Amino acid sequence: MRTIQTTVAVIAIALVGAACGYRGQTNLPSDLQRIHVAVSNSGAFRPGLETALTQALTQRILSAGGRVVAEEAQADATIKAVITGLERNPVAFDATDLARRFRMVVILDLQVIQRRDRAELAKEQVRGEAYYSAPTGVTGTQVAEDEAIRRAMSDLADRVLTRVGEPF
Repeated sequence: MRTIQTTVAVIAIALVGAACGYRGQTNLPSDLQRIHVAVSNSGAFRPGLETALTQALTQRILSAGGRVVAEEAQADATIKAVITGLERNPVAFDATDLARRFRMVVILDLQVIQRRDRAELAKEQVRGEAYYSAPTGVTGTQVAEDEAIRRAMSDLADRVLTRVGEPF
């Protein structure tokens, strides 16, 4: 009986951790320590997204024990990221049917290429998301939306580094 309770408790903790967005620390493989990051934007018409994603990826690479290098020739791998979309989806409404809670989604076409073998380590579409509530007033809503984009970029950077750090 005690074993069943322990098992249920471990599963419950794992589910709660996964639901809140917690991810374990991803460490980069030893042969992928120097990363070149190339970000472009082809489908989201909002200024500064490329810079925000580059900063989020840089921070995430550094926290995973890697280094970001400016020259592709010096890198162990290159992350090519193309922002293809930015979605703002309403998820909750008030009594007057006005949207009050939103999900911000940043969509990215990702390609990771290992320099040594010119091997493509990943090629897929990745989505980063964050939720926010819209307060009354335009300024408050814009601030909440900007913060959600920042958090979505951080989520996206986590997902990208998980792809790079996975065993191949």
